[in-house]
Amino acid sequence: MNMHFRLPFPISTFWVLPALILALLSTAVPCHGDESHNRPESLPGIAASDDAPDAPWIKPDSILYNSIKYVGKFHLMVLHFPIAFLLAAGLVQWYQVIRKKGGSVVPLLLWFGAIGAVAAATLGWMYAYDSVYFGEDDNLLFWHRWLGTGTAILALIVLSLRNKLSAKALAIALTLCAGMVAAAAHFGASLAYGPDFLMKF
Repeated sequence: MNMHFRLPFPISTFWVLPALILALLSTAVPCHGDESHNRPESLPGIAASDDAPDAPWIKPDSILYNSIKYVGKFHLMVLHFPIAFLLAAGLVQWYQVIRKKGGSVVPLLLWFGAIGAVAAATLGWMYAYDSVYFGEDDNLLFWHRWLGTGTAILALIVLSLRNKLSAKALAIALTLCAGMVAAAAHFGASLAYGPDFLMKF
């Protein structure tokens, strides 16, 4: 017997708060990676000015700034949820396709995976704001950020279409979700431990 998990509000509502946070951070001149070395205050003889054209409007040491930095740290805990749930959803769905069996666990895993992906992506943007990361390759943050954000978007799309997809199509869609979250996790690990972390023993 298939069970349908419904919420009293549309799935798109999940993106209201995250979208506001992303809009806030994208217009606040975030600084990450080695860009920190190019800040006016890091250059000798040059003082930072609030009137500078690229000065962030989220003032350092303000309540908003400190709140973003603190709440963003929870990204390191929440990120494990979409990894586990989306990977599990894909594996279980393929098992059901191969064995030609139905079940209700995949929608539940997908719900938790999608919610976790949205939370992880939102917190990730907050965590990355004005942060310095491992190494000098800024592409690591770019790929980690957008693969994570893309995973959240794709998970919500699959969640909203799950009842309209065939069992095999759902398995393929979940495999895409699992692949994206795995790739995002790889680049995240590269940020934390260096791009050659897999070769370190």
